[in-house]
Amino acid sequence: NIVSMLPQDPKSLFVKKKVAEELAEMTKDSERINDVAKVCEIDGFMERHPYDLSGGEQQRVALAKVLLTEPEIILLDEPTKGMDCFFKESFAKILSKLKERDVTIVMVSHDVEFCAKYADYVSMFFDGHILTTNTAQQFFGNNIFYTTAANRMSRHIFKNAVTAEDVIWLIKKNI
Repeated sequence: NIVSMLPQDPKSLFVKKKVAEELAEMTKDSERINDVAKVCEIDGFMERHPYDLSGGEQQRVALAKVLLTEPEIILLDEPTKGMDCFFKESFAKILSKLKERDVTIVMVSHDVEFCAKYADYVSMFFDGHILTTNTAQQFFGNNIFYTTAANRMSRHIFKNAVTAEDVIWLIKKNI
């Protein structure tokens, strides 16, 4: 089993002077490198130093390095940190493709909106223990403090609406 981890600080994975060298450290297969670079939308950064990239760009380079290990289990620590909303959509598609290949994904995140939209299950950890585990819909729909903006705004009108898409669908259904 190959377990790979994307740490919260992507710089901890960088040891080379160019993004291309970072990726080549994982494999010599240039076709795989090019494919992963395209998927992570970093193909335009290959000749740049990883430290010269923005935080979100660094996160995408680190993600590419991790994906090149072809993990069976991937651990993600705050993976959406620094990502813009457009790449978060791409990132969600990457995670979906990994799940289709039976890759197990464990993610630690404070990005409740992303988790509500894309997580299969959500757990609450406290003091080294799991307090609760449920589907994202049930977890965020039944939680007063750890929930989404959509749920906070609509919970007195719609039960378990946790994403903006849920609220829009329920409004259209009830018009």
